[in-house]
Amino acid sequence: MKKIDKSFWNRDVRDLLNKNRKTSPKELTELCRQMAFMLEAGVSLKGAIEVLVERYNGLQTVLDMIMRGESLSHSIENAGNFPAFMSNMCRIGEVSDNLPQVMAHLADYYEQIQRTKDEISSALLYPAIVTAIMLITTIVAVTFVLPQYAVIFAASGVPLPALTQWLLDVSNSLTTGWYWILPTFILILIIPVAIFRNSTGRKAFEYALLYMPVARVVYRRIVNLHIVQAMTILLQSGMPLETSVLAVSRISNNSIVKQDLQKVVAGLAEGAVFWTQLAAIAYIDPLLTSMARVGDETGDMPKSFKYAHIYSSHQFKQMTRRMNKLVEPIITLILGLVLGVVMLSIILPTFALTDLAI
Repeated sequence: MKKIDKSFWNRDVRDLLNKNRKTSPKELTELCRQMAFMLEAGVSLKGAIEVLVERYNGLQTVLDMIMRGESLSHSIENAGNFPAFMSNMCRIGEVSDNLPQVMAHLADYYEQIQRTKDEISSALLYPAIVTAIMLITTIVAVTFVLPQYAVIFAASGVPLPALTQWLLDVSNSLTTGWYWILPTFILILIIPVAIFRNSTGRKAFEYALLYMPVARVVYRRIVNLHIVQAMTILLQSGMPLETSVLAVSRISNNSIVKQDLQKVVAGLAEGAVFWTQLAAIAYIDPLLTSMARVGDETGDMPKSFKYAHIYSSHQFKQMTRRMNKLVEPIITLILGLVLGVVMLSIILPTFALTDLAI
């Protein structure tokens, strides 16, 4: 009789669910920071991973490959849970024999990525909560409260104002037409996903983010910050400028940005000046171009990008603060107007009923 392998049943359910889950920036920050500390303290690479293998998803595969004689960069690349940028940086650390410092740079990089995500989430949290409350309150008032008043007004023979009648029609549509509202709502959710999965639709969406009047203000800040973050860590790790730009192009999530950076790489290979190529890209921050020019003239590009990183991080924080201060009163005003219309549709017939009684 064939022996049944019971190891599957002994595994934690979370391990089964997270088998192919990508490691988050927060986890990558902790992992790289701890690896840097242990490697600096003289712990071997194998020993450091053995200490951390139970804490982070995918490290067991990395450890198994290292035990078979594979390099850390190759193991991370084939584990399936870690980003390509991390494996490329580990390869740089292995070639330069400076893996602890590269791990420290990676920890700083992913920490900044996580901080950026947190700032964006916090900026969107208040509008999302207020919008949800507004929708729930409006639906409850229109669907449940207003029809009860309508019954009273119908019994009294008081003609309903146009605003009240319109909201009642909306209420009837919501209560009796749910069978077409639900599919429409699902379709509204599916269409953007289908468009984004299509290469042409995704490229059009990415172009709109970069060049649409309102969206570009925020999105360009994010793109510039991402480029500066990656370039800073790559240049400080000793990677040549051309190779650094190529690496950043490969990790970019926007195909237009990827193509533009690859054009910069091609220009550098032909002997073009780096900062002039950046100046030709419309969405690149002029200060980043200026700092690249200083780096070209002084021959110290890592230092120039370090200061550009400090500036970009400060500008991004200022932008998120301004967004919060601007969005809060706008959302509050919209909420007040919507609720005001609903309350007015209820109060107006009440005045008419009072006049009839007098």
